[in-house]
Amino acid sequence: MKVELLYKCGNITGEAATWINGRNTLLWVDIEGRKLFEYDMDGIVNEHHFDDMVTTIIPDSHDNSKVILALQNKLVSYNLNSHRLERLVDIPTKNNALRTNDGKASPDGKIWLGVMHFSVHRETGYLYCIDKDYKVQKMLDKQYIPNGIVWNKEGDKMYYADSGRGCITQYEYDKDKGSISFPRKIIEIPSHYGIPDGMAIDEKGMLWTAHWGGYGVYVWNPESGKLMNKIEVPVPHVASCTFGGKENNTLFITTARAGLSISELKQYPLSGSLFSVQTNVKGGINHYPFRTV
Repeated sequence: MKVELLYKCGNITGEAATWINGRNTLLWVDIEGRKLFEYDMDGIVNEHHFDDMVTTIIPDSHDNSKVILALQNKLVSYNLNSHRLERLVDIPTKNNALRTNDGKASPDGKIWLGVMHFSVHRETGYLYCIDKDYKVQKMLDKQYIPNGIVWNKEGDKMYYADSGRGCITQYEYDKDKGSISFPRKIIEIPSHYGIPDGMAIDEKGMLWTAHWGGYGVYVWNPESGKLMNKIEVPVPHVASCTFGGKENNTLFITTARAGLSISELKQYPLSGSLFSVQTNVKGGINHYPFRTV
């Protein structure tokens, strides 16, 4: 499987690759660039600009023209057509010492959202859950850099990557209560593979994990903990990935320029670009909508 360059966008930190079925488009963000991008299958790209960092994209359950976005310290509803933004709820960020990071909605429609410190990444982060009434509940504390989250097909297991710990943890997920329990570290990432960032799951239950500093997307078996494959990407910092496209077998990959020296940027000029690869497997459900009813 060979990656193709889709769009040379020069993102500082391209994150949150999200396929929107109802629009047949890919969305992603540039966190520090404060931009949201929408790419359609004709190669047309629309940019949306914000006053704050934008970190997470979640589909709306009622309207394909709307998405839920995590900005630096709040959740908002955003209309992709009218550009109208509506504030939903503030996220605790300790006087702006913290910011939101990666997040997704669970099979039962709640938002799971990570929060990280701007500079001190050791046990300063949190994982929050936001329900249909916009109640914000702390689920995990003492996190490093909360990142990729996906659920298995049955919806009874949650896989979660804390980049600072370099591992993927499995939790039992209770869809009725929206709670997690029985954490079990299932994949320990060797340091020379980089660190786990964004994550997607395929229809067979394999975890496709973007590795920051790892030059690729790594495919992990959550049952055995074994590395099954690696998709080489011609840049060091691979930040997120998701499945989409007409047959749901295209893997879209976002990357970053952040943290690279001038010489490294010259060596890897496509850093911050959007890539894709045609895979031999269809994606699982990676983007549940947020439900308010």
